[in-house]
Amino acid sequence: MSATHIEVMSLRGPQGFNAAIIEAAARESLRPSDFVRRAILERIERTGVTPPAVKPLSKREG
Repeated sequence: MSATHIEVMSLRGPQGFNAAIIEAAARESLRPSDFVRRAILERIERTGVTPPAVKPLSKREG
């Protein structure tokens, strides 16, 4: 992704959550932060909400 990110978010998950994110990101050749950002944006869009100043992501952007 080539966007400038100005907001920071922190989250907690169950034990092993970070390892699962790292593995999933590697399988898609993404950095973990890009994988999480994409996953969250896809979920938000499925609810019918479009975050301001965020363009929809292509399947293999990154």
